[in-house]
Amino acid sequence: MYRFVVSWFAYSLVLLSGTALPGCEEYAPPPESPTETVGEISCRFDAATAGTLRGQVIWQGAIPDVPRYRAPISPGSEHAGQPHRLWPNPHAPHIDPVSRGVAGAVVFLRGIDPRRARPWDHPPVRIELRDYQIHVCQGDHDGSSGFVRRGDAIAIVSRQDLFHSLRVRGAAFFTRAFPDANQLCSRRLDRCGLVELSSGCGYFWMRGWLFVDEHPYYTHSDAQGHFTLPQVPPGRYQLVCWLPDWHEAARELDAETALICRLTFRPPVEIVQPVQLMPCQTQTVSIQLDASRFGDKREGP
Repeated sequence: MYRFVVSWFAYSLVLLSGTALPGCEEYAPPPESPTETVGEISCRFDAATAGTLRGQVIWQGAIPDVPRYRAPISPGSEHAGQPHRLWPNPHAPHIDPVSRGVAGAVVFLRGIDPRRARPWDHPPVRIELRDYQIHVCQGDHDGSSGFVRRGDAIAIVSRQDLFHSLRVRGAAFFTRAFPDANQLCSRRLDRCGLVELSSGCGYFWMRGWLFVDEHPYYTHSDAQGHFTLPQVPPGRYQLVCWLPDWHEAARELDAETALICRLTFRPPVEIVQPVQLMPCQTQTVSIQLDASRFGDKREGP
């Protein structure tokens, strides 16, 4: 009886801590009912009538000067006396000073019927925790966001010889601890929507994003802000440009050191504009951004 009570108590601590038992599959709520079965997705795609949407995300006005955070590696008391380092604001926009193009913006279509969409062609996503940053790796892309087909698994691994913890919120909800480096695990994402990735160890500047959907019409703008969405079925859609907001909504402080242990940012900004694509048409669009979209009353430092 005593052995049973101790075992149950240990198991309860594991569940409460959010740390998984061996393996990487933690408890998650049941998945939502899929809007389409796997066999139905892309079953009505017609490459002969598909068109292309391309364009550029352009910044208007002065380029914002987003300051870095000055803090030790961790807010815990064991790190409070260590030298402070500069950590980048994870949502600072990357703007080319010559072309004014915004790099790394997520551009996608809303209103696509998955049955008419082209087959999914984005590479699998791998989340790497290294250099005190969250790297979303997908094919040749290494950035802060990626695209996942609903029902697919993402790979997660820490590349540092220290304790990491990945905190996942939004369309997925779990926390995964990584006490050791190079221990690869996976997690299936069964719900469509936006997923926010952050640190559960007090590395408050770490952020990443995943877009989970049934259609593949997602892309990143390049270094000059250019983007292309190929093989789009004709129809009326919403073209969405998504960029995270670098302004803080709230901050939590460590009770012993009064150092930042967690940041909450304002909701991401979405620029939405309607588009109508005719059969076989190539349409070029321009998306304008400026500091006022992000709550800045002044457009500059």
